[in-house]
Amino acid sequence: MTEDFSASRLIELVHRYYPINLYGGEEGYDDSEQYQRMLALREHALKNPMRWKMLLARLREALPECKVEDWTALFSDDNCWRVRVYLPEARKLPGGVEEARAVVVLVSILAPVYVLYSSFQQYAGKTASPSTRFYEDIPETKPYADKVEAIVRDVLNVHRLPNETLFTPVPDIQVRNTSLGDAKLIDCLFTDDRW
Repeated sequence: MTEDFSASRLIELVHRYYPINLYGGEEGYDDSEQYQRMLALREHALKNPMRWKMLLARLREALPECKVEDWTALFSDDNCWRVRVYLPEARKLPGGVEEARAVVVLVSILAPVYVLYSSFQQYAGKTASPSTRFYEDIPETKPYADKVEAIVRDVLNVHRLPNETLFTPVPDIQVRNTSLGDAKLIDCLFTDDRW
């Protein structure tokens, strides 16, 4: 029998880790059973990174031409492991602008699920623009994304969530910089800090 990763089941799950209808910092939030459960889960994940380190090593071995960076921030308000795999060369654009292209994978600590997306960010000298994210396949990154995804599935045995599930609203939860009423499953299961 396969696990149920439907939006409704995942919303039930995130309700176990987030206080309902409370903002972070509001009275009762930090002491809530849900938030304490979240902190314990993050602490456990930080103490047990072996499989994550195996994944990073496999990615570096399989993609030596790429820069593989671990951007995990479980010590803050993220609920995911995070890796950015930068394509070998930045794309040169008119006006001396360079565009860094990366395949990004977020792996939730709340459930055996992940999201994969492409992130493009332009640099003019030392000034960086906000990144553009693509949650669907795009030609520029697809060959790398396919390799990264195969390794993620093999090492971590996780399930990729479809976009319609990722962007399902969870209006009664507030996540870090996402206001109460604006959160989506992707924010709750992973992070609202995606670039």
